[in-house]
Amino acid sequence: MRNKTTIIAACAMFIVTIAVAAYARDTNAGRVVQKADATQTAKVELTDNGFEPSSLKLKANVPAKVTFTRRTDAGCAKEVEMKDYKIKRDLPLNESVTIEFTPRKGEFTFACAMGMLKGKLIVE
Repeated sequence: MRNKTTIIAACAMFIVTIAVAAYARDTNAGRVVQKADATQTAKVELTDNGFEPSSLKLKANVPAKVTFTRRTDAGCAKEVEMKDYKIKRDLPLNESVTIEFTPRKGEFTFACAMGMLKGKLIVE
């Protein structure tokens, strides 16, 4: 009986740990840092699950530097495109590519070359 209680307590602690980790990841998703020189920065990874984080919140009319890093060799994931900003960049595997632009207010997408993997820019 004592071993069964220990196992149940261990499982409960494991589940709580997973839940806390998932919550912490979600609350930091899309977080953008604004440097002292008024440039916003963000990092996005392109993985087998798509763009992570899948959305970014940016401030309108404040220069931004978004760094994309491709971590997957999936076919259409070799480029990132922001059609609304007329930006298209190759994403070499495991190399960071920084895109600099000044976002305007609204919601915009960024996507792979075929538009199958998508992310969202939320500019306020």
